[in-house]
Amino acid sequence: MAGDTYLFIDGEYLRQIHREAMRDFFGVEGELDIHEAKRQAKAIRAFFYDSIDDVPRPGETADACRERIAPLLEFMNRTTALSGVHVRMGTVTGKRRRQKEVDILLATDMLTHGFNGSMKTAVLLSGDLDFRPIVEALVRNGVFVEVWYHRTSIAAELPGAADFGREIRFRQLHSWNTVAFQQKHRIPSDERRPGSSMRSGKLVRTGSLPDYGWAVELYKTQGEQARFFLWIHTGTWESILINDEDPDLIGRYVQFQYAPIKWELGEPELGEVNDRLRKT
Repeated sequence: MAGDTYLFIDGEYLRQIHREAMRDFFGVEGELDIHEAKRQAKAIRAFFYDSIDDVPRPGETADACRERIAPLLEFMNRTTALSGVHVRMGTVTGKRRRQKEVDILLATDMLTHGFNGSMKTAVLLSGDLDFRPIVEALVRNGVFVEVWYHRTSIAAELPGAADFGREIRFRQLHSWNTVAFQQKHRIPSDERRPGSSMRSGKLVRTGSLPDYGWAVELYKTQGEQARFFLWIHTGTWESILINDEDPDLIGRYVQFQYAPIKWELGEPELGEVNDRLRKT
């Protein structure tokens, strides 16, 4: 139907940024599941482009090769089985074992669906500048194009050529894991709240996110099951509230999702501040 949204995924790009993010935060590779990415894009169809290097590498036995590619084969089979998802495979050739045909397949499909009127919106998940002419051609043809990218791997001109560029953050990558992985490897709650914070609990640390110019305050509730609440004051009409039972997990999460926290005052220095707060 005309007016539909299609999602086009550069598979190698997504697998790389997802793998690195999960390794850096949890110390293990994630379990990528693109069903949630398709849902977040509000796409009725998703096209996943990738290839499998199934030729033994120098010094690699046939058994070792099969063991190496087994997780990728399992992922491809699981992805193919998803409703509305189409996996398009290229090849791997040459001494340096580079993907071939993948970019051509992606570009051809985007142009075909864009020019035959089957989609109104195209969401491209990639950081490859080679796709800029495709993006520009679709925009000229009246297709609304979004580019989803990760800040660690992007050619700035690519989202600039689109109608909208969306940065993929850590929380989004985490949500693109299987449910089982998310349950085993949790992250703190993160929500937006209108206005400034409602103070509750004991103020234990203050600081800032210098990269954004945001102030932060960490509160601790009382009782046996104490929780920590980190308020991030964005200076706009909303604040960000992050909470968990583990303050170290909160700090690491903020570093990956936003930027490192620069702590300024700790609990000893805040004694007088808390005394004043209790009196107000």
